[in-house]
Amino acid sequence: MQESIFTYRGCERILRYAFELAASRRGTLAIATKSNGIVHTMPFWDEVAQEVAADYPSVEHRLFHVDALAAKFVLDPGSLDVVVGSNLFGDILSDLGAAIAGSIGIAPSGNLNPERDYPSMFEPVHGSAPDIAGLGVANPLGQIWSAALMLEHLGQPEAAADVMRAMTVTLSSPTTRTPDIGGSASTAAVTSAVIAEL
Repeated sequence: MQESIFTYRGCERILRYAFELAASRRGTLAIATKSNGIVHTMPFWDEVAQEVAADYPSVEHRLFHVDALAAKFVLDPGSLDVVVGSNLFGDILSDLGAAIAGSIGIAPSGNLNPERDYPSMFEPVHGSAPDIAGLGVANPLGQIWSAALMLEHLGQPEAAADVMRAMTVTLSSPTTRTPDIGGSASTAAVTSAVIAEL
């Protein structure tokens, strides 16, 4: 037997963070659910989402069944900005989003403590990639972008913007792209190019 525990406090906390983030950006929020098939936790999640939404009338929000949301990621990714879901749905959708953007190797992640009482953790989405370990071809941009997220979280938006700019310039050149995004540059070469831009 395996359990998923959804508490009111846990759901409310992450949904509130998502609404606040959406309010500071484009004002739109997609909420991943599967209440038509997961009949205990997901209807509860939906209820908490609607409760929290009442506090953010300026944020346009919509509940999507996660399978339909995955299709929207593929067919109309530009329509999405902030997406919130359970850990399972977030894990799946973040990999999908990275693949749509070009490679799972570029995707950053942050495991945030919204109240900032405890440290947050920042790491690339792709994990250790054991199939290419030691070959020198791993894309370092997921890790570098994670550092930019960390800088932003720590209240250093200018430094985060500098890292993002350096990454953008580096990615704009075909000579500083790793094999996963159509280049032939090594991990070290891409890292050096980002450092040089910084």
